[in-house]
Formats: sequence, C-alpha cells, structure tokens
Amino acid sequence: LSTMAEQFAQYARKPEPQMACEDLVTIARDAAALQEPDRLRLALPAGTLPVQGDRVLLSRALQNLIVNAREASPAGTPIEIELRSEGVNAVVEVRDRGAGLPDGPAERLFAPYVSTKNRGSGVGLSLVRDVAVDHHGGITLENRAGGGAVARLWLPLSPDGGPPA
Repeated sequence: LSTMAEQFAQYARKPEPQMACEDLVTIARDAAALQEPDRLRLALPAGTLPVQGDRVLLSRALQNLIVNAREASPAGTPIEIELRSEGVNAVVEVRDRGAGLPDGPAERLFAPYVSTKNRGSGVGLSLVRDVAVDHHGGITLENRAGGGAVARLWLPLSPDGGPPA
C-alpha cells in the first residue's frame, strides 16, 4: 500500500519540466541500468540523440516502460530496448514477449488509474503519456508479431541544442 500511495503522490505532484539539451541515449542507458540489466537487450545508435527535455522526467518515463515490459514478460525472457532517429524525431521502443495488450483501444491504458495488472496503481502509463506530451512528443502501444507488446515513445530531435520546432 505504501508503494501505491507513493506512486499516486508522484503522479499528483509531477513537476513542471525543466528543459535542457539532453542526450536520450544516455538517459535510456542510465534508466536501463536501474533495472535487471541481464534481461535487457539494448540497441543504441552510434551517436547521440539530443532532445530538449527534463532528464528526471524522461528517466522516470523510460523506467516505467521498462518495468511494465519486465512485469508483462515471462521470467528469463529478454526486454528489448531500441533507440533510433526517425526523421525529426528520436524514437525509443520497449518490447516485451508477454501476453500482449488486452482487446479494446490501447489509448484507454494511458488513462490515470487504469491497469491490466493485479497489482500496481495504474499511473505509470499515464505519467509516460504526460511526459511525452510535455516534451512535444507522443507514445503508442501495440501488440507485436509473435506475441508481446511494443511501447513506442518519440520526442523531437534537437540537433542544434535549441528548443524543438
């Protein structure tokens, strides 16, 4: 109960983003290091992915996606995390081999306090969506071929270190 209360409190007091030029590759690598690194398969670009963002909020969002994938996946199966640039965006995909998404529109999973798990508060994906929107990006969830789900987060690249267009 204390964990759930803390998650509710974190969602309710999400701070205003403190934007700075950040490297999304570094943020993702650091977020992954806080999880079970032996289960993670990182596919990172050779260079950086500069974005205008709040390091703490982006890290929290990526950690939520990784935790969701880990909890959805059978023990011992890898969680795949891929970062890349796609046009004007930096893209992070977190893929699992769990049961996949429930029937119905995936958008409802981003609503606060909605969860498909027996435990958890239902604020994780809502927080991820809010962080993505605050950073002029977006997030989608979809089932993946062969079973499991993929969460795709995108943020505008900031090649010159300036604010997103």
